Amino acid sequence: MVTIYTITYNEELLIQFMIDHYRERFPGCKIVVYDNISTDNTVEIALANSCEVVPYNTNNRLQDYRYTEIKNSCWKDAKTDWVLMCDLDELLDISTRLLKTEEASGTSMIKTRNYDMVALDDRLDIAGIKYGERSKGMGKSCLFNKKLISEINYDNGCHFCNPVGKVVYSRRAYKLYHYCYPNYGLTVRRYKLYRSRISPEEIKNGCSLYDETPEEVRALYTEARRKAVKAR
Repeated sequence: MVTIYTITYNEELLIQFMIDHYRERFPGCKIVVYDNISTDNTVEIALANSCEVVPYNTNNRLQDYRYTEIKNSCWKDAKTDWVLMCDLDELLDISTRLLKTEEASGTSMIKTRNYDMVALDDRLDIAGIKYGERSKGMGKSCLFNKKLISEINYDNGCHFCNPVGKVVYSRRAYKLYHYCYPNYGLTVRRYKLYRSRISPEEIKNGCSLYDETPEEVRALYTEARRKAVKAR
């Protein structure tokens, strides 16, 4: 019923969790991984789980516009009616049964309610993270029916879109879990990695610089813990 698309770079710690999440909710679903030339075991894990892997190369630079180009077009040849465009650390909590109910009611776009998930201790236990800070603003539009939506028109970052077609949003907003604070050490390493890969054009275009110090990351992490509510 669904084809799932995601973009990866060195995500060996999270990719199995993401695959298991969607295979539980959509048994037998096709998962397509656009991989930005990972240097860890991301690709091996994807292939071992029967995912399709499509490599693309940005010369080890973080380029949001390339992500946006992929997300705006990769789904157009999908054989399923529904397509889900997700960052690997963002997991939508919906199932085949619920999606069939939405389809029967004429829904073409699924609304989401986003949570920035945060570990309440410093263990690295992704599956054990149950609390999150409610994200501000609108949820991402990551799941839609390609029979009814001809263009999605994501902006850079893909937080907003301007869909074309028969646009009918679900009345219900489904939870979207963003695992941005899996533990303090990994969060710091992620910020450093993102910062090292930002291209000059992304800085010019106003991309987040990820230039927070470890102490500033600790403050963000602590504040997320303080605001976290039970999400799962």
